[in-house]
Amino acid sequence: MEIVGLLVLMFGAGLFVLVYGMWLKAKRLERRTTLYERALDKGVDPRTLKLDLDEQEAGDPAGNLKAGIILLATALAMVLGMWASTVLSGAYSRLGFALVPALIGLALLFIHYTVPRRNKPTKPQEE
Repeated sequence: MEIVGLLVLMFGAGLFVLVYGMWLKAKRLERRTTLYERALDKGVDPRTLKLDLDEQEAGDPAGNLKAGIILLATALAMVLGMWASTVLSGAYSRLGFALVPALIGLALLFIHYTVPRRNKPTKPQEE
């Protein structure tokens, strides 16, 4: 019965991430459509607009590396947590579940200090 609950929880979390991502993309498309409509109303060709949205959608080159590190830390924490719940007894059997946020936090710190950041272009200074 425990494995069924875990599978339902994982499926629910995956479904939530999927729906939330689709909602965010729809909101971005709605904002862009509104911007293009306003530009057309003012007589400006929307293709000539330089939008910051295009740079944001290009993504982070190290994004897959970061996501992989976080997913590996989560998986490792879940395996160690299940192992700890079978090996430890009493109140300490629940201690393994604290490994999930702990290892995710360590993964984020590892990413922060080791993965190079993308340099943002600087604006030219006015004289």
